[in-house]
Amino acid sequence: MPGWEQGHPNLSDYPPWAQTFYNVTHSLVVFALAFGAVWLLAGKPIWIMGAWGLHVLIDIPTHSLALFPTPFLWPLSDYRFDGVAWDHPLVFSANALLLAVAYGGYWLWRRRSRQGRQRRRES
Repeated sequence: MPGWEQGHPNLSDYPPWAQTFYNVTHSLVVFALAFGAVWLLAGKPIWIMGAWGLHVLIDIPTHSLALFPTPFLWPLSDYRFDGVAWDHPLVFSANALLLAVAYGGYWLWRRRSRQGRQRRRES
């Protein structure tokens, strides 16, 4: 694709607001502040928000400095960890395997749940 080097987009082609948005959404500092603010407003922790924090934690070791390194300490620090890119065969394979296990487990849980409901109706 034109403008892409080694299969990656040229980061300078992205507008500045996109980089800022990436920094904000991939910061554990911002996540912690948002999680705390929602906790205060709701009066209890909203655990589904943990998916955001988990996403950032997974991104830290699975993004290299070559393409969207994770600014997990932004705005306190510009440090970014040079991890193994997510398109590396090892990371990609592990991701595919974990997704297959998760979907398989969900499928089994749904199947057993339906069977249990059906048995209760029959008795």
